Amino acid sequence: MITLLIGVFLCTEVDHLNDATFGKITILDEPELLNTLRDAQNKGVIMGIHGWEHENYSILTPSQAKEDVQKGKLVFEKAGLIPRVFISPFEIYGVPKDPSVRQAIESTQVATSLPPMKTNGTYIYEYTWNWRTMQSFDDPRFQEASVKIKEDHPQTIVLHAMDWNPYVNQFLINYLSSTNDTNITVRMDDVEVNTPKGVINGITQMTQYKSVGRVVLAVIPVGTWKGSDPVIENIEVNKIIGIYFWFFIITSLLPLSFFVIWKSLSGWSIKRNQNRYRSANIQNPEYHGLVSIVVPAYNEEKTIGSCLESILNQDYKGKMEVIVVNDGSTDRTAEIVLKYPVKFINLKANIGKANALNRAIKDTKGDILIFTDSDSYMSANAVSSLVECLIANNDAQMIAGNVFIHNSQGKKRIIKYFQMIEYLIEQEITRYLQGLSGSILVCPGPLTAVKREVCESVHFSDETIVEDADFTIKALKKSMKIIQEPKAKVYTNAPETFRAWYKQRKRWWYGNLQVWRLHRHWAMRNAWMVLNYLGYIIGICSIILIMFLPYLLLQYDNLLLISLRGLSYSIFPVLLFIVFTASLFSRDKKLLPMLIPYVLVYSTIKVVMISYLYLCYLTGRGLKIQFGPRTIEVR
Repeated sequence: MITLLIGVFLCTEVDHLNDATFGKITILDEPELLNTLRDAQNKGVIMGIHGWEHENYSILTPSQAKEDVQKGKLVFEKAGLIPRVFISPFEIYGVPKDPSVRQAIESTQVATSLPPMKTNGTYIYEYTWNWRTMQSFDDPRFQEASVKIKEDHPQTIVLHAMDWNPYVNQFLINYLSSTNDTNITVRMDDVEVNTPKGVINGITQMTQYKSVGRVVLAVIPVGTWKGSDPVIENIEVNKIIGIYFWFFIITSLLPLSFFVIWKSLSGWSIKRNQNRYRSANIQNPEYHGLVSIVVPAYNEEKTIGSCLESILNQDYKGKMEVIVVNDGSTDRTAEIVLKYPVKFINLKANIGKANALNRAIKDTKGDILIFTDSDSYMSANAVSSLVECLIANNDAQMIAGNVFIHNSQGKKRIIKYFQMIEYLIEQEITRYLQGLSGSILVCPGPLTAVKREVCESVHFSDETIVEDADFTIKALKKSMKIIQEPKAKVYTNAPETFRAWYKQRKRWWYGNLQVWRLHRHWAMRNAWMVLNYLGYIIGICSIILIMFLPYLLLQYDNLLLISLRGLSYSIFPVLLFIVFTASLFSRDKKLLPMLIPYVLVYSTIKVVMISYLYLCYLTGRGLKIQFGPRTIEVR
């Protein structure tokens, strides 16, 4: 509901902003309309000033009214139009009620009423109000008005330019060609800069009927430029552009606002009940049993030393065993590992990360196992936090840690900043909310804790190229509870070039599609999995919309103004995204300026890549993935 209200509010307010910024033009700026008005005047149509911007003259002072009419008169004269009369907006008779206002207007040499004509009629009435919605001659309004106008014998028939359509045209023709009355005034109000020339030509044709004494056009000199409304295959382009806006609101802003509000409310609830929750669930907070930490490594000579030092410097009071499995590295990884007091499994040939993990698990002795990656560095309290969380939540079998990008010293490329934002949003919103129901979809390779019984029934597999996601889903299918421990933090190295980022994300995102296919029947019953899969479909739809957008924009007469008006519809949702997520960056404020390029640039790159991978998946073309020393062809 909040998102829909925001969407409606944006439509309204951005329209107003666009009107104020780009929309104010006069009839002088619309050559086609101007030529049509001149032609109508030459055929005897009377031109009237309908205010300056369609103001309500009942609330204007005489001096304000005079100023507006003087400005309108000047535009008329520049346009080659003769302002014969002032027709007051919001008044059916078109005459200002306040005598002082009338006097002020007439001091500009513009009359406030037309001289009366001898007529049999006694009524001034608008029969066609809101006929813009009429779709058929069988509409009851058409039939009722046709009967009433014959009963009324009106002296003046008033209509509005925006209501003009074939039904209004035929309604007038039917009456004017059949009545014996004469000297009827046909007045069209609200002619403005967006009025199609066909409307002016249509009302001008009424001068040919003997029953008509005069045709009057009440013209608003200055208006809000809305642009043309081109049509493709009988569909208005403006409506298609509207679909673009709501597509973004529903697919991007809706999930984000929902998740942020959900996180805020749940966080408040957890804090309120935290003391009671902990006292009720912690059975043995002094657990100091053996914890086994498993570290797989392949060619990690640059990072394995720092990884092991962060493990050996943990503040955990109990016993720890560290098992490093070297998966056939060809660099100095083995040499470096041997310098540390850890158990070392040195595989001569590369068997893949999943198999290497399974091999290491066989040698573990602890009741709690913690997995980490050799390019990651644990915070000093990571192990103790994970153990405490497992003990406090004895119904949980797996705990996901919080993964962040390692904030290394030196110059960071923009791709690294983007990943820092991405990781933070993922941890603080998506994984946090999944953890509330015990259904985290991916226990990350850099930091995950499991109870021993998990590894007795679930094994790592190379059926997919994302062994951690596959392992997690298998555990969820066995009704295991998987939660998050925010205090257990690990910092991992992120790709620092676009090429390296592409190789990593290609494996992750295509691997997620493999996991979907492998566990499809279960996944279709899991809301988070469905939402994740919908991301690929939405990506394809986004690309199609983006590719089609230039063609739509080229349908408009003024491409520059249309593009500028459309740009504001993008800016405000981006600002809302920043508002929704800004609170997450309270401890890392330097990332806030990067949110705008993150949304505009990084998100676009992600959508393009996800769409490409999804097409490869749907078509069965597959991909070649570099995984360790091997190049794997995945389908």
